[in-house]
Order: sequence, then C-alpha cells, then structure tokens
Amino acid sequence: MEINLIEKWFNLYERDITSFLIYYTGSMDVEDLVQETFLRAMRKISIYNENAHPKTWLISIARNLVIDHYRRSRVWSKIRHMFLQEQVFSIDMERRIIINQENSNLYNSINKLPSNYKEVIILRGILGMSSKEVSEVMKSNENNVNVMYYRSLKKLKSLMEKEGYEYGEL
Repeated sequence: MEINLIEKWFNLYERDITSFLIYYTGSMDVEDLVQETFLRAMRKISIYNENAHPKTWLISIARNLVIDHYRRSRVWSKIRHMFLQEQVFSIDMERRIIINQENSNLYNSINKLPSNYKEVIILRGILGMSSKEVSEVMKSNENNVNVMYYRSLKKLKSLMEKEGYEYGEL
C-alpha cells in the first residue's frame, strides 16, 4: 500500500521535485537527491498528514534534504543552468546565445538575493506554486509569502537594473 502510494506520487511529482532540486541547488545532477527524497518519503509515510498536498510534502522533504546536505558540507552551489532548457532546443543558434546570456544574467541576480528570497522566487516564480503551497514548504503564512515574493521581485528587478541587465516580465 505505502509503496504503491509512493510509486504513484513518483509518477505524478518526480518532474516537479527534479525541477525544484535543479533550481534550488543550481546543478543538473540531482538524480540522487530525487531518489533520496522519495526514499525518505517512503520511510516517513507514517507521519504524512493527509490534509497536506503530497507535492508540497515531497518538496519540503527535498528542501530539507538539500539544507541538511549543505549544512554538513558548508557549500552553497550557485544557481547556474539553462532556464527553459526544453524550449531552447527548438530555437536557432543566435537566439539561443541571447537566451543563454539573459538566463545567465537572471541566475546571477537570483544568486545575489538572500536565501529566503531565492526560495520564494524559485517556488512561486519559477515552479509556479501557490502561496499556500509555498507557505507550507517554507513553514510560514501565506501573507508573509506574498509580501516576501513581492519584495524579492522588487529586489531582483533592482539588482538586474543596477547590473544593466534586461529583465522583461518579472
């Protein structure tokens, strides 16, 4: 029963967990972290609160896993990989270079934000999670998440303008 539930969640949410971990760690090499997230979920399924959304619970596990990992190693990887990578493959080379530079600028600016601003930008802005889901992951209230998101976007725009980057629709 528990294994079937975890398998079902894996099929439904593995891509979201992988995306979160890629953005959160700044590395494309997150397969081990994804597997460890689902292994921990399997071990902790008995404490799962059925009122919580499974995706939110799994992202919380993934987030805590990364925090624990970086606490032990004292390393924080910079967020540096292709934004919207799947769409880039269908675009001509010149456009690809422009997008790569814009994405690099965006990630360099995101990397300069305080960690809680980074998290809320990744969860709300990039992964498109609701304020409620983000508040559960960050162990905060929805209003605080909304205020933090607004402030983080404002700070991100300011950083990008200061650096002379184009930021389009943030």
